[in-house]
This record gives sequence, C-alpha cells and structure tokens, in this order.
Amino acid sequence: MYHALWGSEAERQAIAPEDRPYAISISEFGAQLQALRENGIAVLDPKCLESGAPERGGVILTFDDGHASNAVHALPALQALNMHAAFFVTTGFVGTKAGFCTWPQVRSLADAGMTVGGHGHSHRFISGLDYATQRDELFGSHSLLERELGRPVRQMSFPGGRCDAASRKTAREAGFSVLYASKVGTIAAAEAAQAAAPLPRIAVRPGMAHPTFVAYARGSMPRMVRARAASHLKDMAKRLMGNERYHQLYTRLKG
Repeated sequence: MYHALWGSEAERQAIAPEDRPYAISISEFGAQLQALRENGIAVLDPKCLESGAPERGGVILTFDDGHASNAVHALPALQALNMHAAFFVTTGFVGTKAGFCTWPQVRSLADAGMTVGGHGHSHRFISGLDYATQRDELFGSHSLLERELGRPVRQMSFPGGRCDAASRKTAREAGFSVLYASKVGTIAAAEAAQAAAPLPRIAVRPGMAHPTFVAYARGSMPRMVRARAASHLKDMAKRLMGNERYHQLYTRLKG
C-alpha cells in the first residue's frame, strides 16, 4: 500500500504533514520495484481479482488517495517495468484539492491499463457513518468514477482502512466487488477473488529496509507476526478512542 511519491524536497514539503509518513521518494519506489523483480516476486495485475482466482501467488501494488504523483511519477516507473497497480481515488479531491490528480490524470492511469478504483468521495471513515451517508460516499464515488472513466469500476479501498460488516455490504451494493482495507496479513491466491473480508495490505513507509520490504512481499511469517502485533495495538487505540479522535491525535503528532 503506497500513497504519494516525491522527486525533490520541494515536492516532499508540499505533501500534507500528516501524509508524509507514507510518502516515499521515486528512487526508493523504483528500487523496490527492482527488488521485486530481482527476487522473482510476481507483481499481479489487480484486474485478475475480477475474473476468478489468480493463477499464481505474488503481490498487488496499490495506491490510496489519488495524489498527483501517482500519475506523474508512479505510472512511468510501472510502465518501464511492464507492471500494473491499483489506484484508489478520493473522487471529491480530483481537480479540486492541490496536489491531487485531475480527471485527465485519472483517465491517463486507466488508459494505461492500470486499475482505477474508489476511495470514498470525501475520505471520511465509512464505518463511522450512518447508512444514508455511507450510500452518498460509496454510490456517489462509484457512479462518478464510471461516468468519468467510461468503463466499469469494481475495486475500492476503505479510507483509513476503517470498515465493518455494514460498510462492506454498502460498498458491494454500490458496485464494488473487490475490497481492500489496511489489516496486515497475507491471503492465499485461491481465496483472494472470493474473500468475504477486505484484502489485507502492508503500508510501505519511507526508509523501509530492502530486506524488510522483500520479507513482506514474500509473506515471511516472522515479519508478519511482528507487523500484526504492532497493528493490533493501533486497532486497540482506535477502538478505545474512536476513529475521529484517533485520527485527530495522529494528525497533531505528525503535523
């Protein structure tokens, strides 16, 4: 799970402070793509999840939020290695929020064969909303994406990874059949396309050592156990504080 990429210190500083802990340099991203190739780890086309189980195991690269760097930096890096990724776009940010994609940029991702999916309309945490507001967020983002792209949109990730049974049901009602969250873990390739729960992901942060990155990509059990333990502590804090209070505290600490 990636977010923004940056190519200069000025670009890094232009990213919102609360988003910088997830923003990595384009050189670091390129090195990670090469590490996947050199270690024989398959990068799967996310569309394979829409037509049945993948034929083999591997990793799926995903980007959340729809930052402009996804089109400017990530797309050419992926194309250079003939790799595909999924880009989950917050539709309310497109063409309206500085630093995020315009609709022509979003279309350029889809036209290049990348998977473009939903990430809500306003980046609100879906599981904390009432049903009517969930429908506005999910149905609205889905219909807007399909109208602007002129093609079916079947995949989405939940903002902040926050979701529950009710929000997953609403997402599927809206037309999203492949769901992603932020729970740490792996899933068998044979089960991925039919998974009832959202697919797990690993957040890639700046400075992640290459052996660590490769261990995650391989699904190393010791590495996953440590990551799940840290994730469990965060989940406990979110449950105790609530999504909004936790996010406010996170933003203040990172800001």
